[in-house]
Amino acid sequence: MGPEGLRMRAIRLFGLALGILVWAVGNNLGFAQENLPPVCTLGFGDVLSVVFSSDGRYLAVGTRGGSSVQLIDTSSWQVIRTFEGHTSWVWSVAFSPDGKLLASGSWDETIKLWEVATGREVRTLEGHTGWINSVAFSPDGKLLASGSNDGTIKLWDISDLLGK
Repeated sequence: MGPEGLRMRAIRLFGLALGILVWAVGNNLGFAQENLPPVCTLGFGDVLSVVFSSDGRYLAVGTRGGSSVQLIDTSSWQVIRTFEGHTSWVWSVAFSPDGKLLASGSWDETIKLWEVATGREVRTLEGHTGWINSVAFSPDGKLLASGSNDGTIKLWDISDLLGK
């Protein structure tokens, strides 16, 4: 039971407890934090970015300990693929809405697009003059947004890669 005896529920994402509790009374919404045990703990050094695929089958991990992205199968929690090609830390990772592509943004000032099924590098996007802090696909997967410490957000038309 929560504050003033209200019932609270943990928010769960793919079976992972996030440690945030939410409750509502009338029009008031409340939040509380609770220590929830992790489902599992994976060791990857200094992790900078994690993202689940939309179907929950994969978890992609970008780290400061290297210049690669690890792809984890969530049924076994084992690394099944490593995407190599950046020359510095990987700050951001994102899956396309259909789960076929993975984007990674790095301190090397590039964004790489990877084919999830094979690990093949599909394209390298260059144009920022600072490291890439964030990458995100549009809901239809035709655009990729990238944010950089150069003070810009760039929108990349990747529609030609769809269906390949």
